[in-house]
Amino acid sequence: MSNLVVFTAYLGRFKLFGYIAILLGGVMNYLYEGMSAIGISNIGVAIIVLTVLIYTLMLPLTYKQQKFSRLSRKMSPELKALQEKYKDKRDQASQQAMLEEQREIYDKYGISPTGSCLQSFISILILLPLYRVIYNVPAYVSKVYNTFVPAVEGIMGTDGYKSTFDKLVSGFNISLSNLGVSDNSISSLSDAQIPKRIVDILYKCNPDNWASLADTFKDTDIAGVQNSFNEISSFLFMNITNSPRYTMLSAFSEGKWGLVILALLVPVIAGLTQFINLRLAPTAGSGNPDDPMASQMKMMNYMMPLMSVFFVFTLPFGLGIYWITGALIRSLYQVIFNKHFDKIDLDEIIEKNKEKAQKKKEKRGINIERLNRAATMSTRSIKSSDISDKERERLLSEASSIKENARPGSLAARANIVSEFNKGKKRKDDSPEGGEGE
Repeated sequence: MSNLVVFTAYLGRFKLFGYIAILLGGVMNYLYEGMSAIGISNIGVAIIVLTVLIYTLMLPLTYKQQKFSRLSRKMSPELKALQEKYKDKRDQASQQAMLEEQREIYDKYGISPTGSCLQSFISILILLPLYRVIYNVPAYVSKVYNTFVPAVEGIMGTDGYKSTFDKLVSGFNISLSNLGVSDNSISSLSDAQIPKRIVDILYKCNPDNWASLADTFKDTDIAGVQNSFNEISSFLFMNITNSPRYTMLSAFSEGKWGLVILALLVPVIAGLTQFINLRLAPTAGSGNPDDPMASQMKMMNYMMPLMSVFFVFTLPFGLGIYWITGALIRSLYQVIFNKHFDKIDLDEIIEKNKEKAQKKKEKRGINIERLNRAATMSTRSIKSSDISDKERERLLSEASSIKENARPGSLAARANIVSEFNKGKKRKDDSPEGGEGE
């Protein structure tokens, strides 16, 4: 039975996430195959290796984010001063002037106002699909999927298995809503979809669910499949499909105090690693305690770790492995980045960015001085004989080049007035009657 990806590989309505998840799942599949070849068949280890690999491949993007954060901190006082300068000026001309000065500051530091958003968006495009892969490994890793095949074949070979299976599973506390499935029934599915749905459910079964399945489908080696799956899904004495909360409660009822402590440690470690990661990371704020951004970051330093504790405690342990590994690898890379940026001269980078910004302007053929002259020059001055036809044509060309993006009341808009006047004058001069415009 092949591991065909059907609906379980998609994330809700965001099909792009689904396609990226398929790509990342393919990477995990090859990793798992390679690990199995050397005798390491464990989903938890595969999750760690995949997480480290993905975060390592994202290093160039992470570097840009780190550089943006540090340059933003140096830029922040200038932006704050600019806001103070125009604080009481709400007219359109002042607002346009503020935007132009703000753009000059961004150019000076070599920062794009949308650069950080783009980098964060790319990170989300990678990390959310990665979460989907880890949440439902059998949909992407053929060896894990094939572990359940004997149970699936035995269940489907039982007379009246559809109604029997649906009735039994309705009593399980299993939700497939994260896979875009509203219920767990198989009666309404096609023959091609049923095996996938059964595997989705088996992957999320706890020990009590497995026991119920073994009692119901007695002619199927459910226990053998469960043991095979436990061998590849156990990590640090915990099953990656069970939440630390479930493991803790089960261990408590059985008097396994070591496992209770271990299950409690997992979310605590997740919170601590998240806290360390946030403390190491630079912020875009000014570093002033009175800065609202600094206050928000201080609050996040406490809220995010607490959220991590809650999520890891209630979600499957496999996601906790991903969460902790991600925080640890980010912290390690953060230490490396911090040492790197402490050694480099940001002022030197800023000077280079100034030169790059100026070259870009020259490449585009934009002359700020001429543009300002074209925008502020009156129609009376343009009619003056002091301006040559060649100069007038040059001003007209510069003003026209920004016409489409001009905002009302802006420097560009005022240049457009000059442009329209010159066009009218040229048409009148070229007319048979000739004449001078008003």
